[in-house]
Amino acid sequence: MPDAEALAGLRILVTRPRKQGRALCRAIESLGGSAYPCPMLEIDPVDPPPPDWWRGFDWLIVVSANAVRFALEAGLARAAHPPRLAAVGKATAAALREGGLAVACEAPPPYTSEALLAEPPFEQVAGQRILIVRGVGGRPDLGRTLTERGARVEYRELYRRNPPHSDTIARLRSLLARSELDVVLVSSGEGLANLLVAAGEWIDGLRALPVVVVSPRSAEAALQAGFADVIEAPSALDEVVLETLRARFGLK
Repeated sequence: MPDAEALAGLRILVTRPRKQGRALCRAIESLGGSAYPCPMLEIDPVDPPPPDWWRGFDWLIVVSANAVRFALEAGLARAAHPPRLAAVGKATAAALREGGLAVACEAPPPYTSEALLAEPPFEQVAGQRILIVRGVGGRPDLGRTLTERGARVEYRELYRRNPPHSDTIARLRSLLARSELDVVLVSSGEGLANLLVAAGEWIDGLRALPVVVVSPRSAEAALQAGFADVIEAPSALDEVVLETLRARFGLK
């Protein structure tokens, strides 16, 4: 079977943020599937940081591919001597490398902040200055643990996550009402929560669909939300998600 037909006939709801989901939608279409982009998070920039906002830190910990994108736009790509960079997640590490930056430490499987904290560079951090690069209102666990270990932790919040647009919600409900979906892709717990709200009266139809998630935390949240068929991709990288789809739903 030609690879171009690997996902033939499969109708896939892609809930990733708009820019982040474009390449994945194109890849799904190239494999014969039908991609329906319905971003369950809108990613918007906040006020730009001051010049050289990374200076004086021993480490920059970047927590998402979106954080990478805004950090690069805010000048990190042009830094002559950036701090050591650490990445939470394979997709985050890949985005940093694609931006021309070296990754000094990458969270191992399951690619979480807890996994990063178990890495040798972050076991002894007393006296070090660490900047966590993230969106507004990120989870506190990483910074709290580093502070408890003696680090001086600061945050640089470069973007804001907003709920889906009304036209996106209307499109989702129309697809569910007409039973035009075979599988749902979810990239974060927050996106999953927004999806459940956006489904409205069609939530039972949504829960009846297989859902592909990209982390153990999101898998647990999907199970608790009532999805019976939860498939966990090993990471959020496009190629990994596509391989997960091929393995589960691809033509034999």
